Amino acid sequence: GVSILRVDSAQPGDFVRVGGTACGGGTFLGLARLLTSATSFEEALEMASLGDACNADKLVSDIYGDEGCSTLGLPGNLTASNFGKLGESTDRCCEKDLARSLLQMVTQQSVLLASAYARMAGCINRVFFAGGFVDEKNVIARRSIAANFRNLGGCAYFLRHSDFLGALGSLQGALRCAGDATPK
Repeated sequence: GVSILRVDSAQPGDFVRVGGTACGGGTFLGLARLLTSATSFEEALEMASLGDACNADKLVSDIYGDEGCSTLGLPGNLTASNFGKLGESTDRCCEKDLARSLLQMVTQQSVLLASAYARMAGCINRVFFAGGFVDEKNVIARRSIAANFRNLGGCAYFLRHSDFLGALGSLQGALRCAGDATPK
């Protein structure tokens, strides 16, 4: 899953969890294993990197056409329905396209939530993504998040070694609790 935190300062404990979603890296891997022949996270990412989500996803331009998108002021490349084309036909869609569409779905959900919370907090230009799903090796997820966030008027940042931040925070909390529990 994905947790969304608002960090108010560098002071210890000066943050609050404002929301989240169960749709994260575990969802990506579980559904990738169900929809494709991928058996690992790395295989699923490799497939996604070679796929084209446009073969599975219905885009705004598929519904309104270029002229309609222009009239409505909507970018034609926005996703209208993840996997939406599969209800019509699967002729042009392969498992790599399914993996890419799945990656898009998962990253778009995180971006939509993060951007909504960031707008409410007035910090749409400084949103940081961390965790195993956006590890430095997962360039495709980072690019997807950055592009989707940019489409919504924001700026996404990624932290180096972000896959270890949760563990480091837990260790810091445990050490703090252990320090409080020592006899004085």
